[in-house]
Amino acid sequence: MRASVLDLGSNSFHVLVAEMDDGRVVPVLRQREMLHLGAVVARHGAIPADARQHAAATAGHLADLARRSGATEVTAVATAALRDADNGPEVLAAMEAATGVPVRVLPGLDEARLSYLGVRASVAVDVEPVLVLDLGGGSLEFAVGRGSDVDWAASTPLGGSRSSALLEQDPPSEADRRRLVAAVDAEVVPLVDEITRRAPATVVALGGTVRALARLVAVEDGMWLPAESVTNHLGLTTGQLRRVRDRLLALDYGGRLDVPGMKDTRADHIHVAAVILVEVFERLGIERVTVSDWGLREGLLLDAMGVTKVLPGAELRRREVERVATTFLPGDPHPGHVAELAGLLFDELVDLHGLGDDDRELLQHAARLHTVGEALALRRSHRHGAYLVENAELRGFPPHDVAMLVTLVRFHGARGVDRRFAPAASLDGDRRERLERLLPLLQLADVLDRARDQAVHDVHANDDGEVVTLAVVGDPHLDAADLGRRLAWFQRVYDRRLALVDAESGAAHA
Repeated sequence: MRASVLDLGSNSFHVLVAEMDDGRVVPVLRQREMLHLGAVVARHGAIPADARQHAAATAGHLADLARRSGATEVTAVATAALRDADNGPEVLAAMEAATGVPVRVLPGLDEARLSYLGVRASVAVDVEPVLVLDLGGGSLEFAVGRGSDVDWAASTPLGGSRSSALLEQDPPSEADRRRLVAAVDAEVVPLVDEITRRAPATVVALGGTVRALARLVAVEDGMWLPAESVTNHLGLTTGQLRRVRDRLLALDYGGRLDVPGMKDTRADHIHVAAVILVEVFERLGIERVTVSDWGLREGLLLDAMGVTKVLPGAELRRREVERVATTFLPGDPHPGHVAELAGLLFDELVDLHGLGDDDRELLQHAARLHTVGEALALRRSHRHGAYLVENAELRGFPPHDVAMLVTLVRFHGARGVDRRFAPAASLDGDRRERLERLLPLLQLADVLDRARDQAVHDVHANDDGEVVTLAVVGDPHLDAADLGRRLAWFQRVYDRRLALVDAESGAAHA
């Protein structure tokens, strides 16, 4: 089923159209229009006639776009700006007339719960409970929970657009900053004991301005991000955000526009959001936060379908890899068989490579994806595949794991890894070493199904300290030159010669 959500927010209006399949949200269209109604309400208390007309026209345009994109259901919600505007009912009536659907004003606690649900469908969490912070244009929501259950939630009027009304100068004066900090204190200090008592072990932040700040940190620190702008699962420290905040506070609007990585649609209020986030983190003792691309809109779709179960991280990642694999190579048995062989090789050689369960999972995901580039063209398919994996917006994978997947796909048929390749170059020493130990296993698994007939059923390994003898159960179709390249890389990485023999006869494979 194709469904859509109109999110009529305080900073921007969004439409999300997605396929809803087996409890999954697969976006097919996103559109955003910046309106900054939160700032308008903060300054005037109401939404003036011209802004009201613009809001209704924009909502109508997005609703029409959703229907023309095939959405059979359109859900419309409004958040803080429409909750607080003196003439909110009048504006809502105009938007309902323009969209042809009822517009539900979300209470702050509902907004917190739905954002939490969207986060849990996108970010793989290892340790619970989880604190989710949703910073929008008109409000900041808090939600603490385990699994799909929200145990506690709160909504505060600390949105980026709304709070910008506290500033009188640009760049902000010291008095401006004190007013902003005082506003944070007034709303957050009363919540500190309750949040602390619930002892959240993981903190996730979301919102367009949060993602914009994450991009600035990534650019400043030279971090690699998939597709350059996808920040999902990116880990940030309070120290990094504090540094970016100080830089932004020293600049006016024109100066902020010139900051590398800045989007012009965020330059007006991003410094305000930076102050709010850092002040909140400091009061709650938060040292590290994970960024989520998903939130309210995805949570609304899931909630509407009655999907509230939070998948374990491994299952979330498996489903995401399967989504990409079946999108580009539906029905092809080769990638799945290579994944099985890669797992067998990993298990047989565990004493040699010394890697763990997380590495085994990553290896099999790379095997499942290693041929997706063939959907575009056979020539240079390894490059096409790396591009597709990088841009697939894989849920549940932090950027460093995406970097490893992209590199494994890119070099699965090569003599080794080019460390100048940006995703590989972004890895720390430990991850780079793990990557280089995984690549020979992927290459061997691939070459054992070179004919793509699934003729190899099993493998058994024996390591005598100088030679690894791999007994192959089945009849592989091997090419001497191709096999030679892969054996050379195996020997370089593991300091072992590799011999392939037939498991039944003991005869060497050429």
